[in-house]
Amino acid sequence: MSNVNKIKETKPTQCFSYEVNMLVHIIADDEATAKIQLDDKGGIVTKRDVKLVNTATLYGESKDK
Repeated sequence: MSNVNKIKETKPTQCFSYEVNMLVHIIADDEATAKIQLDDKGGIVTKRDVKLVNTATLYGESKDK
């Protein structure tokens, strides 16, 4: 018998950073109301462009295959 305990295998956790450009429509009576609504509830997204800009491993190690 061995007194060595098996180390728990770690699974990498990653952080993905995206650049997102969106066109959002707000239906409101004036700009001030539209800004409040956008901040509180969002709006109608009619265009969304997403670009991955960075990926970083935060925890664990990648396993070789």
